[in-house]
Amino acid sequence: MVLVISAPSGAGKTTLINRLLKSDENFMFSVSTTTRPMRSYEMDGFDYNFVTRDVFLDMKESGEFIEWAEVYGNYYGTTKKEVDRIRKSGKIPLFDVDIQGTKNLRASLEGGVYIFIIPPSADILRERLVGRNTESDDQLSIRLANARHEISEYSIFDYVIANYEIEDTFKKMMAIITAEKCRMNNMESTIRSILEGFNDYTT
Repeated sequence: MVLVISAPSGAGKTTLINRLLKSDENFMFSVSTTTRPMRSYEMDGFDYNFVTRDVFLDMKESGEFIEWAEVYGNYYGTTKKEVDRIRKSGKIPLFDVDIQGTKNLRASLEGGVYIFIIPPSADILRERLVGRNTESDDQLSIRLANARHEISEYSIFDYVIANYEIEDTFKKMMAIITAEKCRMNNMESTIRSILEGFNDYTT
């Protein structure tokens, strides 16, 4: 199983991902590689792997990325090495990617569960973005236009949750994850182990 969560900026995705990581230790966040500048509160190797544009392009040419995208003039990508690291630890990879990244992961990874978080309305999304007080008017317009485009691509996801209220949205997301963990293909190793246990009682 691989969990992919996407959302327009301001829809509440980061809050939900952080709550999931705190509540379920089976998941491990896949750290993306990016060329954007590191913010004051971020840590290299924890929030992102920060690299120069030239280094990123060299990695891309070398085929090191499972998926990559250019967003607001900066590059973002997920390396094969990062996914292998998480799987070797026995954890479930958790991805935070945009629409383009979602499409690329669908084409390159098996067993993915794709959840899209959307705002209840355009007006509420605008209020949330304005409330962050981090965007200029021009940046706000760009984010709203991008949000409209991203939401129009909803059909590439398995599940869509409208985030009216964060607690209810989190419960819905956890219900989806619980159901997916019980899918037959995700239970095969457990089933095999149980069947092998019957060898002690049968001939």
